[in-house]
Parts: sequence; structure tokens; C-alpha cells
Amino acid sequence: MRRKFFFISLLVLIATTVSVAGILLTYFRTERLSFLDDQIRQTATSIIESKLSELKTYDDEEADQIISEELGPDRLGKFFIVRTREGEILFTTQNVDLLEMEIPQDPKWITLTTPKHFVRVLNLKLPRFPTRTLQVGVIVDASFISLTYVNNRTLWAISGILLIILILTWFLSAYLFSPIKTLAQYLNQVTKSLEANAELPQLPAALSRYAKEAPFQRQDEFRNLIQVLNGMVEKINVSRKFMKSWTFQMAHELKTPLTIVNRDFEVISERYKVDATSVQEVQSNIDKISQTVSSFLDWAELTTQKIPGNLYVINIEGFLVPVLVNLKKIYGDRIHVTQGADFQVLCNPLHLEQLLNNVLSNALKYSKDKVEISFHEGSFQVRDLGEGIPAEVLSRIGSPFNKSANVVRTQKGIGLGLAWVKTICDLYRWQYEFVLGKGTTFKVSFPPVISGS
Repeated sequence: MRRKFFFISLLVLIATTVSVAGILLTYFRTERLSFLDDQIRQTATSIIESKLSELKTYDDEEADQIISEELGPDRLGKFFIVRTREGEILFTTQNVDLLEMEIPQDPKWITLTTPKHFVRVLNLKLPRFPTRTLQVGVIVDASFISLTYVNNRTLWAISGILLIILILTWFLSAYLFSPIKTLAQYLNQVTKSLEANAELPQLPAALSRYAKEAPFQRQDEFRNLIQVLNGMVEKINVSRKFMKSWTFQMAHELKTPLTIVNRDFEVISERYKVDATSVQEVQSNIDKISQTVSSFLDWAELTTQKIPGNLYVINIEGFLVPVLVNLKKIYGDRIHVTQGADFQVLCNPLHLEQLLNNVLSNALKYSKDKVEISFHEGSFQVRDLGEGIPAEVLSRIGSPFNKSANVVRTQKGIGLGLAWVKTICDLYRWQYEFVLGKGTTFKVSFPPVISGS
């Protein structure tokens, strides 16, 4: 946008410069032409008032003497012709022969041009000799009256001014668009925070000054935009804070009634001898609700942690064995280790187990083929051949209950798996990525464990 503004300003500047230059040059041409006409009128007046107009016969020497006495040095560049009505030349100055052109007797003002000269002529009737015509003219260089007449010094001056204006325009565009650039960076941070389900960042110092009231700048559109944006961010953060608090509180409040409902149902089922299948279905649904609430509360508690506790140095190969054994009981022999080289990870064992369980469970749950895992040099990778993570799910990674609307109902899950993965990785600052292609590949990189840490 800054470049667009600069080029628009440049085009406006060039158009303005060309227009102003054209107006000035036209004005100067008009003024020079007016100056020439005034000189011609004065010369014609001097000639008419001199003895030259009284001569019945013209002697060249006498006529030149009269002209020299009347005009003196002003005769240079000017010419005079006296003609009869029939066009016969009675007297002419010598410089007319240099023009090598015929000068007509009509109209009153005549403009003639050659490649090198500009000629302006005034045709007058002599008062005392109506049958004679006096032609008074001036000869100047063609560049004197040309619109394009600009010397090198003027060109350098114009070029210097244009260069200075261009530099000032560039720095001015940088100054004007600096707040917009900062705003774009801030909005990018806000978008990332929304995607991560995190608190929105406050306005940077470069923009916060626009959020304050300014009595003389209330009509500033950019200031109004920043004030509205700041108010919106504050409302979102407040709403998010209360919503999070209410959600956690509601989840806590649900646990006790669910336990009571489960016990009461056991008593009722024994008293009224409800069939075992119905009892099992109801208890299964109650257990699912209770598990969902417990998982959500565990995840919510993890999101509030800033620094992980109970850290241990864990060998990934040995830690992975019981996790794979448990998953094998549910999903069979679908997990294949393609590459294994042991390394150490510094973390809370519960968090690492939660991470591995969620990543591997998702890969097994949403694909029917084998799932490949590899671990070496501080990197752990899981690859499945399923349909891949839907775009709408991946865009909301980190949000609880994040499931695609197209998920088959038989695929059980509450949508907390990816939220667990992201929260744990963010807590330890582990680098992770999801690569979508033929299936999904998840990769997480652990920092090296320093001896003595």
C-alpha cells in the first residue's frame, strides 16, 4: 500500500509539474509575444511620426538616416517595408532579404516562422498616403518564442527540485504508513491469539496513543479505528476471562451431581430390577459424561500453568513401551516403529504420556491402515494414512471440543486431543507441526537435555 501511495503521489506530482510547466511556458510565450507587439507598435508610431512617411520618393540612404535618427539601436532585429496598394516595394530594410519569404499585406497582424526565425509583422495604412502600406516587423530566434525553450541550467534546477520532492514523498509515505504497518502486525498477533484460544495482546505503544481521546482530532478516522479496535479487544478478553471461569465452575459443579446420579441409579436399578443391558447403557453414558468433564478440568488446569512442575529426565524408548502395549490392546498390531534411537526428554511424565496417548490414539482412531512412528535425535514423529485433519479443525487447534462436523458418529472422541497436544507443547515450548499429505504426519522436536540440569 505504501508503494501504491508513493506511485500515485509520483504520478500526481508529474502531472502537476507538467501542467504547471505548460501553464508557465504558455504564459511566458504570451508575455513575450505581447512584448514583441508592443515593440512593433512603438516602432510603427515612431516611423509614422518621422519624416519617412512624408517622403514622396524614397532614397535608401535618406530613409536609413531617418530610421537611424528615430530608432537608434532599437532598429536592430526590426524591419520596415513600404509598399503600394498594388504590392510594389518602395522601401525595405536590408535584413528582410535574409528571410527569403514573401510578407503579405493582410491581415493586420501576421506571424511567420522558419526553422530558425520567428517573424511578427504589423500592417498599417499611412495616414498621409492611403495608397501605401507600412509593414513593421521584428525578427527573433525561433527559441525565443518556443514553448519548449528551456536552457540547461533550468533543466538541472527542475530535476533537482523533482528529486528532492521524490525523496520527501518517499519518507513522507513511510511516516504516514508506519502506524498502518504496526496495525497490520498487531492484527496478525491478534489472529494468532484467536487461533490459539489465548488472551488477545494489548495495543503496542506505537498505537496506544491513538486510543486516547484527543479533543482536536476526534474526526481522525484512523484514531477512531484504533479506539474501536482497542475497545473490541478489551471486551473479548473480558468475555473470554469470564467465560473461562464460568465454564470451569460449571464443570466442577457437574461432577458431584453426576456421582450422585450414578449411585442413585444403581439403587433404583436394584430396587426395580432393571435389566442389566439397560443399566450398562445408562452407566456407560454417565461414565462418558463424567470422563468428559474430568478430561476438560484436567486440560483447563494445565492451561493455567505457566511453569511445569515435577520434572524428570525420561528415556523416550523405555517410556514408549507401556504406552504402545496399552494401545495394542485396543487397536491391535497396527503401530510400526520405522526408526528408533533413544534420547532423553526433560518433562513431567504425566504430560509426556498424555501427549503420546493423544497423538497415537488420534492416528489409530481416524485411519484404518498401519500407523508409523519414528524417534531419533530429539524428534518424535507419527504418520498415518487416514483422510487427514480437516481444515476447520486444524484452524482451531488448541480449542476444546474441536471436532469436524463430518466426523462419523462411530468414531468416539470429545475433541480434546489436539487441545492437549498444543497446550503441552506450548507449556514446554516444544516445536511441533502437522503435515497434511497422504494422511497426516505429526512431528514434535524436544530440546536436548543438558547434563546436570
